[in-house]
Amino acid sequence: MLYPKTFLLAACLLLTASTAIAQSTVYLEPRLGFGTFRMQSMKGLQRVMIANTGLNAKATDTYGSYFQFGLNVVSDIGEQSRIGFFIEHGSTGGRVAYADYSGEFLLDTPLNYNAFGGLFYHHQAIKESKLSYVAGAELHMLMTNMKLQAYTKINSSTESSEDKFNSYGLGFKPFVGLQYPLMQFPTTLSLGYFVDTNYPFHVPGEPKQQLVINSNNKTIQPGWSGLRVNVAVSIPIVR
Repeated sequence: MLYPKTFLLAACLLLTASTAIAQSTVYLEPRLGFGTFRMQSMKGLQRVMIANTGLNAKATDTYGSYFQFGLNVVSDIGEQSRIGFFIEHGSTGGRVAYADYSGEFLLDTPLNYNAFGGLFYHHQAIKESKLSYVAGAELHMLMTNMKLQAYTKINSSTESSEDKFNSYGLGFKPFVGLQYPLMQFPTTLSLGYFVDTNYPFHVPGEPKQQLVINSNNKTIQPGWSGLRVNVAVSIPIVR
């Protein structure tokens, strides 16, 4: 299990970032992203759900691409590099559905994550122009929340239920991009690939009560891995 070593690495990175931020100019960088999500285990859960309904149900939403929102707090370390912290929020969801003349059945699994971590990037002008290339990496600590929502309607009778589950994990994202000053604020467009590893979903506060996919006790975990496109604007706040 690589979690203890990775958490130690994250702590060292965050300590380095906090030291750098205390000694030089601080920048706020609001960020907007768009990403794809692998969600292999969750798609397997949908297949089991469909099989267990005994109906001709279909997966109408399969954890599609969606937006992420976040904020970086970074500081210069040298003339061409920055280090700092970030927070980020992202979401996606799935739906299994069936409907006929007598009623309908819906089984929704919306997910969202909150991430906190450290980042580092290097930026350098391209042939003395205003355009710069950027390369860097982020280390994420993740908390994922999932709801399992069921809704049934038969004629005029309806029934619904909701269960909540949590998962914790770690992620890493290398990225490259281009930076250009818009209205004097450096704006970065980057492309990266996010990889993650997560503990199984469990009942909140009860890590041993894990969500399992079938009688073989196969556990389920989120899979946020995928491509990431981000836009960030750098605003100096402390000099």
